[in-house]
Amino acid sequence: MIIDVLTELILNAVNAAHLAGEFPLEEMPTAVKLEKPADKAHGDYSSNIALILKKSTGLKDSRDIASRIIKHLPTDGSVIDRIEVAGPGFMNLYLKPDWLHNILLRIWAEDANYGMATNRIGDRVLIEFVSANPTGPISVVNGRAAALGDVLGNLLASQGAVVEREFYINDALNSLQLEKFAASVALRYLQELGHPLSVPSSNPEEADILEPGGADVVLQPQLSFPKDGYRGEYVRDIARAIIAEVGNRFAYPLALEPESMAYFREATLKSMVAAQREALQAFGLQYNNWFYESSLYESGSVDKTIRHLRDREMAYEQEGALWLRSSAFGDEKDRVLVRSNEKATYVAADAAYHDNKFSRGFNHLINIWGADHHGYVARLKAGVAALGYDVSRLEIVLTQMVSLVRDGEAVIGGKRKGNVIELQQDLVDEVGKDAARFYFLLNSYETPATVDVELARRQSMDNPVYYVQYAHARLCSILAKAETAGFALKSPADVNLSVLTHPAELEVLRKLADYPAEIKIAADTYSPHRLTRYARDMASLLNVFYENCRVLSGKEEEVPAEITIARISLADGARRVLRNLLTMLGVSAPEKM
Repeated sequence: MIIDVLTELILNAVNAAHLAGEFPLEEMPTAVKLEKPADKAHGDYSSNIALILKKSTGLKDSRDIASRIIKHLPTDGSVIDRIEVAGPGFMNLYLKPDWLHNILLRIWAEDANYGMATNRIGDRVLIEFVSANPTGPISVVNGRAAALGDVLGNLLASQGAVVEREFYINDALNSLQLEKFAASVALRYLQELGHPLSVPSSNPEEADILEPGGADVVLQPQLSFPKDGYRGEYVRDIARAIIAEVGNRFAYPLALEPESMAYFREATLKSMVAAQREALQAFGLQYNNWFYESSLYESGSVDKTIRHLRDREMAYEQEGALWLRSSAFGDEKDRVLVRSNEKATYVAADAAYHDNKFSRGFNHLINIWGADHHGYVARLKAGVAALGYDVSRLEIVLTQMVSLVRDGEAVIGGKRKGNVIELQQDLVDEVGKDAARFYFLLNSYETPATVDVELARRQSMDNPVYYVQYAHARLCSILAKAETAGFALKSPADVNLSVLTHPAELEVLRKLADYPAEIKIAADTYSPHRLTRYARDMASLLNVFYENCRVLSGKEEEVPAEITIARISLADGARRVLRNLLTMLGVSAPEKM
């Protein structure tokens, strides 16, 4: 990357100036900050190294320090064309066009690997994300975490890490939520069989009452659906699927007996997990592993973890319960590991789960949670620390809320009723996977986001994903037309790229050169939104290029063949980078729109 090249040149120049007696130096700098000036008249890159060295050298004038460093910066045969000192001592570096031209050779040679790096080789990363309770569909809010986790995995892998994606299924046998969900399905099952069922509602128009169907049906006591039961059409869908499988085997009152509830619990869990898988696959997401919480209990991992905490004197008994000394690790108070009824809490299960993660050989764990889970961060980290692990190896990313807007109005309910706005039914099926993913990644996960459904569906330039995909398709069209006109694509090594001197051409080249650094920064800072911004910026620069630099001759303008061939190379380089970027985002790169 050019930043690495310039950093090495500047550090070498600082050392050379010091050895030449230009200035004393208490300590050699190990890093150089380089920025791209907003105004291109101030160079391609700017460094404040002279200002940083002011204290270390003992010299008062930073401009003088910069001038002494510049003496030792090579411009003959280097990527640097010239250097100017500006302001209080900034070094503005102007790069040679030849270096920018050589970017096209690198893109051609590396192709799909352009932007990849090796700085994370040796890292084994497990990203656990979405992990929605198996009591409802994958929601739009889950979708934001899904997009972030998947693309973050792509980014870290692009830097050399081995990455796996995991979904944690909260199916503990003592889960009250699962019991309530199973009971809700059982009641809907009876309703579908014709049993009278009333669903209480504060609004009479929303009351869902189904009376028995035929004259031969014996009226039975009307059952009441609990106020805190699970609502929504998806609950009835599961009930109908159970009827299709077992018929009326669990007719009233058998369905509500404990033995039958065990069946409903297993059937609803299986059905809901399958639906969640389907929704996430439609979103373009594949997990390496779906990890069941119940396996921690069945394998004895929870009991083993509790014993380990006891052995390390990180747990103590009080008031008939077993407590974790979590306050010793930054939590606001100690947490219960085992209740007085001898049942382990989720604190114990979470500790066992993360012990399991580390035992599988991962050295870096990333959990992506909703912002409403911020109160659980300290207690989980305390559990990991109490087990003896380096807590810095666990990162918890909190995502902010996302909302849907349609026709200027906030969407407050999904198509299938209930309180869930579903990722697949209410967004992906309407706007497509590409638009959904792109919109989720437009902003930092640290800020709330809004998806305008109508805009996401629109095939126009004010739709960000369409704008970027169209830019890729237009490049493909230009290359196809060039081939038809007799200009077959050549390796840039066989092209005279020195004719690419127009400012619009150089701006595109600079943007292409920035791509590897953008990928690295996005990976290091967990900022996939940098990529959607890069994509839109590239599309804008390409539009300026099209307006000012005709590729093929036409009625309005005759383009010399040498320039056409060079611009074809530029168009192909931009096509490859946009394709790589869209692939990183999990968004398709269409050749035609």
